[in-house]
Amino acid sequence: MISKANRLLCLSSFLLTFVSDCKVGHWEGNATDNPVVSTLFNTRMLLLMKGTYATDNPLEFSEYNNGTGNVYEDPSGDPDFNLNDLPKMANLPIYIDIGEIRISSKYQDGLNNLSQIRTVAAAKAFWDNVAPNREVYCTQPYTLNANTCRSLNGEFKMVQFLNGEGAEYPSNDPTAGTASGQASQYYYTGTYIRSLVTGWGNSPGVDLTKVTFFDNYGVYGFNIVPRLAYPAGATDKSGYPLIFPLLYSAQAGEADMDFKPGYEPYIFEVRMNLKENLMVHSIKAADGSTAATLISISDWKTKHAGQTDMGGGILSRSRTIYPSTASSLAITGGSGNLTHYFAVFREGETNILTKLPLASAPARNGTVKIKYINPGTHKLYCLSDTSYVDGFPDTVVGTPLTFSVPENGNMGTVSLSYSCP
Repeated sequence: MISKANRLLCLSSFLLTFVSDCKVGHWEGNATDNPVVSTLFNTRMLLLMKGTYATDNPLEFSEYNNGTGNVYEDPSGDPDFNLNDLPKMANLPIYIDIGEIRISSKYQDGLNNLSQIRTVAAAKAFWDNVAPNREVYCTQPYTLNANTCRSLNGEFKMVQFLNGEGAEYPSNDPTAGTASGQASQYYYTGTYIRSLVTGWGNSPGVDLTKVTFFDNYGVYGFNIVPRLAYPAGATDKSGYPLIFPLLYSAQAGEADMDFKPGYEPYIFEVRMNLKENLMVHSIKAADGSTAATLISISDWKTKHAGQTDMGGGILSRSRTIYPSTASSLAITGGSGNLTHYFAVFREGETNILTKLPLASAPARNGTVKIKYINPGTHKLYCLSDTSYVDGFPDTVVGTPLTFSVPENGNMGTVSLSYSCP
């Protein structure tokens, strides 16, 4: 079967002969000079959306919580859980509704988590609407009636969203119509999550199917988007919600958000740590009892103790990948410990325990492959989920290995031996 990357290379090579001088309409219906491959069905840029900490071969739900298959539970601070009918992770319904994905090249304007952007006009000027279409993914049907997830092939896309392959998201090439020149440097990616439902929970005296809605249908569980807007204990809620958009901001040492003009096919990968970092939390009622028990994101970043807010634990990272110049890694030295990861960062990156890696994979036995590493100097870390076991690695094991990826790798393989016990 032809891979997505190879399909990109084959199709664009064939089509460019015919479309380089065409004037066509873009997604808003206006005439442009953009080439057909970018504006009609965009065979140059492939946008992949991933819902995993690992870029490659993430843990299966059956491997959750060190192989038990059970969801993590907040170890302290929350009122007593009501765990009636709590499913294994493999059986947990998950529904996600993404409104759009935007990117921005305006570094100064986005500083301090978009706090300078206070008007609709400022937001329009700041963002480029690279993927303005809505996508809906679901692990299982939520109604027998016609629904958006089914009409958008969302069940299949959810599999790709969670298995490391990535779900193809309809998109527009931001460099369309430019055949030469310098690469455009972008610094921000915003993923606008409209709804994210985890299909289990309890609230005394409440029929959750009457108060939780997804795609206009009542569903069992909780929409956790409102819970993720601000961290636990937040008193100032004047800033942008952490989940709308779920923001990636390029930090010092990172170097993988350049969009090159021309006709070379490339991948734009946007990812979030959803799959590996789900945890049972509870909300405290005014009298100290349990108002609700639900599954949300781990509180690895800001500890939760019964508050209605529980945001900050879900992160995003994005990168551009040019298959013709990228290389793959073949790493040996993993022990198969389900709490350990091989994690790749650029050499100059800092604060590696509070961000998503550039690329990563569980440190399994044998040879672990990680695809699409752009040229340059990188560091390979062994990271472990040790001090607060919740699926998010929090400990550096050993000394990182510095390695180089050659220019024009053409998907060649760089072999590395690195112990991750």
